[in-house]
Amino acid sequence: MQPYSYKSMVQEAEASLVLSGKDRGIAMLLLEDLFDISRADFLLDGEEPVRDDEHMQFRGVIDDVISGVPYQYAIGFAWFFGEKFKVDAHTLIPRNETEELVEHILNSETDDGRTVVDIGTGTGNIGLILQNSWQNNEVILTDMSTEALSVAMYNAEQFSISPLMLAGNMYAPLIDRGLKADVIVSNPPYIGYNETDEMDVSVLRHEPHEALFASDDGLGFYKEMIDGLPEVLNFGGAVYFEIGWQQFQPLQQYISAKWPNTRPHLKKDINGNDRILFFRWED
Repeated sequence: MQPYSYKSMVQEAEASLVLSGKDRGIAMLLLEDLFDISRADFLLDGEEPVRDDEHMQFRGVIDDVISGVPYQYAIGFAWFFGEKFKVDAHTLIPRNETEELVEHILNSETDDGRTVVDIGTGTGNIGLILQNSWQNNEVILTDMSTEALSVAMYNAEQFSISPLMLAGNMYAPLIDRGLKADVIVSNPPYIGYNETDEMDVSVLRHEPHEALFASDDGLGFYKEMIDGLPEVLNFGGAVYFEIGWQQFQPLQQYISAKWPNTRPHLKKDINGNDRILFFRWED
């Protein structure tokens, strides 16, 4: 009897994915993510037998994806900035657009001993990449979710770094400890509650709503952070926000009204959408 092979396993998975309306390419992606078998390896060794435990693990992820679970949750990690980050139901899945925020910060901020705070860190993807890229700057990671911070701590261990992580809402952990930053970074919840009809069903079902939605048409958290800058940011310090594609103009107006000497700037993402709002804070 012919042994059950990687080739048979992938072919069955591809057929199931196609029948369910999912991308058949997920099968090959999963093969590499789970077993480090590249397409070239598969072409050479696809007839090799699969262990029962490998087959069960592979099939379990495929079944989850078919049922509507986002691939990253099904497999338990997501790739971000070329690194693997643990994700779970308490954290958002890192998006490719956020890589552009990290790259912009690395290109803009000097590694000269600054204190950088990542507000609402989630998996830690922003703050940990920054800390791992710098020798002298100190990055502090905060989140109101202790479960999310546990995920960020796990991810920090994979980098063999141990930045300060603080639990609490918005600026509260910094204020409680009398800490001030030179740079504030945040990718906060910025989807308005009126936008649910435009969202992917799998996102609504599986990603944590407290990390997705904000009041005031998605602007609530930004405004709270802008208002609170004197308590946590050194004068002349920098702020970097990831924003929604229609949010620069109302936030620009809000910042200019609150801090007339501050000049907000916009950086669009690779798709030409508003993505990064940044400024040096002047009152």
